[in-house]
Amino acid sequence: MNILVLDVGTSSMRGILFSEKGAELLSKRRPYQPDYMEGGFVEQDPHEWEAAMYEILRTISDEAKEQNIQIDAISITSQRSSMIPVDQDVRPLCRAIMWQDKRTAGICERLETENERIVRLCGARVNPVFSGVKMAWIREERPDVYEKTYKFLVVLDYLIYLLTGNLCTDYTYGSRSLLMNIHTCEWDEELLALFEVEKDKLCPLVEPGEICGNLSKHVADKTGCPQGIPVITAGGDQQCGAVGQGVVREGILSVTAGTGGFLLAATDKVPKGLKGDVICNHSAIKNQYILESSVLACSSAFDWFCRNFYENYTYEELNGIIEKVPAGANSVLCVPYFQGHAAPDWNSRARGVFSDITLYTKKEDMLRVLLEGICYEIANGIDVMKSYVEIQKVLVNGGLAGSEAFNAIQCDVYGMELARRGKTDATARGALMVALCACGSFKTVADAFETVGKQGEVRRYHPNPEHTKKYREYRAKMNELYRSVYVE
Repeated sequence: MNILVLDVGTSSMRGILFSEKGAELLSKRRPYQPDYMEGGFVEQDPHEWEAAMYEILRTISDEAKEQNIQIDAISITSQRSSMIPVDQDVRPLCRAIMWQDKRTAGICERLETENERIVRLCGARVNPVFSGVKMAWIREERPDVYEKTYKFLVVLDYLIYLLTGNLCTDYTYGSRSLLMNIHTCEWDEELLALFEVEKDKLCPLVEPGEICGNLSKHVADKTGCPQGIPVITAGGDQQCGAVGQGVVREGILSVTAGTGGFLLAATDKVPKGLKGDVICNHSAIKNQYILESSVLACSSAFDWFCRNFYENYTYEELNGIIEKVPAGANSVLCVPYFQGHAAPDWNSRARGVFSDITLYTKKEDMLRVLLEGICYEIANGIDVMKSYVEIQKVLVNGGLAGSEAFNAIQCDVYGMELARRGKTDATARGALMVALCACGSFKTVADAFETVGKQGEVRRYHPNPEHTKKYREYRAKMNELYRSVYVE
């Protein structure tokens, strides 16, 4: 059985055709970019995802036919909280409001007094990232659009509809809405009333790993993919990335350094006494949950710095520059909240700050401290995770994890051994494992990981105790700087 995985990221969509054993047979990538606008608005035209998906499916289908390779199913994993209102004919009524968008800050501030109740019901504090507040913003600021809205979709829902004609969303996306009860995995009447969103404007909820429908004749004719093959929702991209790394049981934590930085730790149940200092979401694995924390700007902040100060440098050249700067970046500090601060306080007013700059400071110091600041914030999240579950292993993945310099910094800042497995395609491999279980090739995702996941070289990193001690001091200084500037 060969599975075509669609991995729908923030800056590109990838299609990878995998064999049942996890061998990569064919691949195609289509880049795109959301539009970053004044006032923290971030939007994208939904038709860009539609065009990218059809181009990827058509290219891989053509190449598969040339090589006499069969496509047996399509599995989709996607960015999670970008929101698209659609009309009765499932046509977008406006551009998608992206997950990084900050226009809902006022609504979030107004609902802060309800956080204890919100956390108890859905496992997260009110925040501008999740899709429910975006729906509330549409209702308040664009009542004409809200009135015409038949369904609010996330990107996954939209693409599955285009492929199958069916509307549904899985628990991993529902748990990123502030509208789904994390205990029952149903749309919660109390939360719907609080955000003033009608239940009939939401898609039916299904478990991750469900077959959501079959490829329609229209799409088969358009792309060349076989009509009737199953289309599977594999769960959100961060959940799948965690599975692809091996987060298949409690006590394993993954750090994915992509556009944003995401920490996910597996847990068998919703922890008692959640304080809102961590997010509890549904896992891509049935009957499992994840604890999550995030840095909203990770590789996006690194890319921004390089565009402005290191244009046309290769990754290898940048690694060499970073490695020559001593740990601690000659005492420069960076508060890395270029898109605001996520859990625990969801401070959309926070910004990136470089501090302790002198006439001696060089741009290479600022490049390194940007990465160190990102790692300090990830380390803050790891400390919170440890208060709920015992962390036995840390796995790293994502675009920035391709940098040896960044991984060395991560290891020293966290003070723990890290492991990076094979290529940086864990998200797609996680979606593959979930789909193989849906199609009956494996009984559990853990079984699939034993066959599919444990491929490629495992690179291990060991902390330097002197660097860890130094970084602990600088992390405390960064946290104090953040509090002094942005916390009233």
